[in-house]
Amino acid sequence: MSNFAERLGKLKDAMNDKTDSGPTANQKKRRKRPQTETTLDAEFPKKRLLSRPHDFLDLNVKVSFLCIGAQKSGTTWLHVMLKKLPMLCLPDQKEVHFWDWNRRKGLKWYSQQFPKRSNSVLCGEITPCYAILDDAQISEVRYLFPDVKIIFMARDIVSRAWSAIIMELRNSVRGMQAGEFGSTGDDMDKRTKERYLHEADPSQYDDGYFMERLMHATHRKRSDYASAIRKWLEYFPRKQILLLNYDDVSRRPRKLLEEVLTFIGADNVDTQDFINDEELSTHFNAAPTESKMKQSIRPNLQKKMECYLSKYAKDFNDLLEELGYSWRLNDYNKVTK
Repeated sequence: MSNFAERLGKLKDAMNDKTDSGPTANQKKRRKRPQTETTLDAEFPKKRLLSRPHDFLDLNVKVSFLCIGAQKSGTTWLHVMLKKLPMLCLPDQKEVHFWDWNRRKGLKWYSQQFPKRSNSVLCGEITPCYAILDDAQISEVRYLFPDVKIIFMARDIVSRAWSAIIMELRNSVRGMQAGEFGSTGDDMDKRTKERYLHEADPSQYDDGYFMERLMHATHRKRSDYASAIRKWLEYFPRKQILLLNYDDVSRRPRKLLEEVLTFIGADNVDTQDFINDEELSTHFNAAPTESKMKQSIRPNLQKKMECYLSKYAKDFNDLLEELGYSWRLNDYNKVTK
């Protein structure tokens, strides 16, 4: 039994006990609510019932921050930069996928994904698929880590979707399953690599293929930034959620990194002591330079994708305004007029 999990459990049970001043005659007939449950406070738009996970006592890590998305929006860059800072503790592998794919492995396994560090460091992880977790999963995150800071990096909605579909195509050609990661092809022999680059070339596929993939739930949900964030806002106050502009990874990477550090409570760090400007400008997960996979979207396909995705961009811009952000995504509103 971990000391951290035991202390957190006692605290939550004490909070529940405090609200029970003793049953009246009428209340004695009612079925008591288990003491391992609590509800969110009044600042949340919906009342949510939070239940203690069955393996709660196996937890041995306090997660201070989670980057939940968006996929193909600079999250690998953020992971690499944060890993360079000794006052932070992140898993060696980006995308632990605990809350969506690996929950069955248990909280003990999850705790073991974080390298052993002193208690003074802040632990966190980056898994872009967390943006589309369901209520039960987000509820569990809230129960276990009520003070966790949530980070979401938003990229141009069309560019992100195109990049994600191309990644999916590339992985599919290589016979990879969801969650598997491979190189860009440098480990292949010449003949195999030529076949791979040909089959993964977007020009080999018509617009219908890409639009079908775009409308599939896999990509549609990941394009609906606003719905994803609003669901997290049902469990966490807005002060614990930070929305970042992906373009700042290129325009002002150090300022962006410092904004993240301030948000998660590590604002006393001088990033120049650990990360130089060349490292900050590094790009990750790029398509092979010799292939056509880096080509831009065909004009007709671009218009189709803009028409389909514009509503999601507009919804997200409305949310940005509601939350007080000054930046916006391109919502392609001229396309739909």
